[in-house]
Amino acid sequence: MLGQFNSPVSLPSDPNAPVPVSGPLSNVDPSIEEATIVCVLVQEGPNPLWVEGRGTWKKPLSGAADWTGIVSRQGRVIGGSGGTGTLQPGKDVRGIAMAVAVKEQPQPTSNGQSPEEQTEETQGAHFVPPSIDSQTWCVHIQVV
Repeated sequence: MLGQFNSPVSLPSDPNAPVPVSGPLSNVDPSIEEATIVCVLVQEGPNPLWVEGRGTWKKPLSGAADWTGIVSRQGRVIGGSGGTGTLQPGKDVRGIAMAVAVKEQPQPTSNGQSPEEQTEETQGAHFVPPSIDSQTWCVHIQVV
């Protein structure tokens, strides 16, 4: 999986409204049907601020599909001061996200052979459980 943010991100006029975020998720394994996205936007500057959000991606019937989500416009000042602030337009912002998805594993098969015809590799083959796949990305984006 390869992730990205669409840029610029447009802030709503209401400072209490959630901020929509999205971006492409490409090179997704064909066995993955959906992914959960956790993301933060970090506003750089003398009092760096970060806001957190969530999103989702669903496998399209054909072609590509963006992940979509929201972040809060209200966030915490980095540095442990306990301060809070509001994401502002025109500042340098870094978008950081992680996609997490369940990936189905291929199962060993007998290829329609009877037990007598199977090789040692296919005889007594064990179930292979799904695995969890993840991808993290960090990019500079514009906030307007």
